[in-house]
Amino acid sequence: MNKKSVEAKPSDGSALKHNPFSTLAKNTALTAKLQNSLPVPTVVQKRPAQAQPPPRLSMRLESKGRGGKVVTRIAGLPSDLLETVASRLRKALGCGANVEGEDVILMGSLKERAAEWLERIGDVRKLTKEQTVVVPSKPLETAPRPASAAVRKGASATKRDDIRRGLRVAIVMKADQDTGKLTEGVVRDLLTNSAEHPRGIKVRLESGEVGRVKILFE
Repeated sequence: MNKKSVEAKPSDGSALKHNPFSTLAKNTALTAKLQNSLPVPTVVQKRPAQAQPPPRLSMRLESKGRGGKVVTRIAGLPSDLLETVASRLRKALGCGANVEGEDVILMGSLKERAAEWLERIGDVRKLTKEQTVVVPSKPLETAPRPASAAVRKGASATKRDDIRRGLRVAIVMKADQDTGKLTEGVVRDLLTNSAEHPRGIKVRLESGEVGRVKILFE
């Protein structure tokens, strides 16, 4: 054996007089080769989850099979939010609203107002029980009215007999009771069955709004 070969550790327990790896350490070419042969760890980056787009909604007016009454059908809502959306629209628009199958039905021709409300919400999936978005109704005009629309004298908004279908009135909707804001329109349905009501006869206008009559016009 070559005398430069690595010798075994002496049997008396004394340490080796030289480092057997010193020659390997000085061989820079071999060291670089070993380093290049080591596998390079692969870093796997997780792609962020893409947010799902809001559901696509559709609305249309219907009257077939409803006794001539017009309703607004809203389709495409998440099934678990049907009752929530119906409840919010009922309060925001002051109209009747219920769930029919997988759709929400609004009582009246309310396509534009419902679309405005939904646009303000943005994504209905974010709707919670605490959220309420109110779409302001057209307030009562303050400009002088023509003589044909003068306030009826001797008529009372609290008496059912003084109110009829086709009569132009001003109502206050439930959502506007705190402010007293009035909404004008033409009566389509009388919703109060009693002969009188101290807070005004409840009616539904041709535009779909529901409220108690405050002013009657000629």
